[in-house]
Amino acid sequence: MKNIKILFAYCHELERSISINEARFEFFSQKIEERKPFKFSCSDRQCGVLMSGVNYRVMPEDDVTFKAAHYRSPHPHMPNCEWNQFAEDMEQECSNETDEVRNERQVRAKLKDHINHFTPWAENDDGTNVSHGGTVSSDYRLKSDVSHKQGNKKDNSKWQQYTKTNQLQRLTDTWQDAKNKLSSDERRALRLHVPPYGKVYLYRYITHIKNGLSNQYEGVVYGGGLLKKRYGRGFLFQFFDKYNNQAIHLYVSKEVMNNGRFGHYIDEVLNTDNVKYFQVFLLNPAISERENAQGNTIINLNITDLRQLVIYYELKTKTSAESKSKDNCGEI
Repeated sequence: MKNIKILFAYCHELERSISINEARFEFFSQKIEERKPFKFSCSDRQCGVLMSGVNYRVMPEDDVTFKAAHYRSPHPHMPNCEWNQFAEDMEQECSNETDEVRNERQVRAKLKDHINHFTPWAENDDGTNVSHGGTVSSDYRLKSDVSHKQGNKKDNSKWQQYTKTNQLQRLTDTWQDAKNKLSSDERRALRLHVPPYGKVYLYRYITHIKNGLSNQYEGVVYGGGLLKKRYGRGFLFQFFDKYNNQAIHLYVSKEVMNNGRFGHYIDEVLNTDNVKYFQVFLLNPAISERENAQGNTIINLNITDLRQLVIYYELKTKTSAESKSKDNCGEI
């Protein structure tokens, strides 16, 4: 049986089709005692074969310990299933395809997810998510993975309902997957359509904080560091790297943490035991300065919405990760 890439599956408990990233969020949004594996089947309801969700029931770790969450198909899909068509379209060489485009297409095929369009959320978003199935999920605060009506176009734009997102973690999970699987040259081939800039290289859209507190695309900056203090549900994070020899902090207020269900997910990441460090990704944070009690200048990075934040961690030892995953491998 040919192994095909599945980006969305129908979740029977939620009664809608979701990405594996959203499955993880919904799973960890439940109370611990209420968490049970979701049942998935093909998002093409005329196919409807049972499917497995892999690694969505474990928090994503950083670096080489990162394991990409994804859907798996233990059973063959119907011949006319949309995912068979998706696989064929992704493999097919387009007319007048350049060497650059061909190389990018072949590199992207090595990854678990397929994202080619990222639309950052706007301040005036109403916080409503329209799912692939067309129903509105007011609880899920990310206006992304939206179902777009597409005509029967010959190009791959008809698949944007699956390959377009504004879920930051779905983007950073792809970045982590690429970092572990691809060579440096292969990673540099990946591009992303970001309005209003058009196509930009992924390695220029997601940049390390040591190279600057922002980048030219108002994109994502990231860096490792430690949790310094909790203020109720709020928290203070300090990066390992400095800017002009000045310490860099991220402060997230309890008000931001309390806005929507996403704060519960962040709480669980921050409350993980035996953490060696956290790796923090920020979407276009605001930058300010302040003086501490010793008269030293501190750089503050600020966000107004948890949709701007993704946090991974690395454990001091693998013991807790192994015990955590022994009875909860993330696959059903």
